[in-house]
Amino acid sequence: MRLFLAVNLPTEVQNQVAALYLPEIESLRWTPLHQLHITLSYLGELSPNKIDAIIEAIAELTFKPITLTLKDTGFFKSGIYWLGVDENPELINLQNRLCHAMREIGIRLEKRRFKPHVTIARTKQISAPIAQMIEQQSFGFHLEFSTDRFELMSSYLKPDGPEYQSEAEFIP
Repeated sequence: MRLFLAVNLPTEVQNQVAALYLPEIESLRWTPLHQLHITLSYLGELSPNKIDAIIEAIAELTFKPITLTLKDTGFFKSGIYWLGVDENPELINLQNRLCHAMREIGIRLEKRRFKPHVTIARTKQISAPIAQMIEQQSFGFHLEFSTDRFELMSSYLKPDGPEYQSEAEFIP
């Protein structure tokens, strides 16, 4: 079972992010709106019996509601089209504490630098015309929202893309 910690986007935010979608670009596989999230930490492929230990480790953490700003778009070399999350000290602090808690219970995490974003589409190949269309569509996009929760999510790979399920929700 693949597990990750994430801030799921509220429905009203999902609906506003939908304005960035260009379904006419068939080479992009758009993320279903209900799956839009900001990954705080990818925990990896773990046994389901690890869930209780994760929940127990995280239950100790306290945090305040965080205001997040979504803006700017881009592509990772891997073909992920993303919507950026403005730098936020509270989010980075929460992410650092979550990673520390996971390492304390023996979960090995990726060593990548945390770059908060929302994956809105995937593609096998990024072309200049597609990148230009997306840049025009997302020009000036700016959205603020507050969140007071994050979730432990599981991911199951299916032929038509991943399916996510909430395993636990954490609210201060």
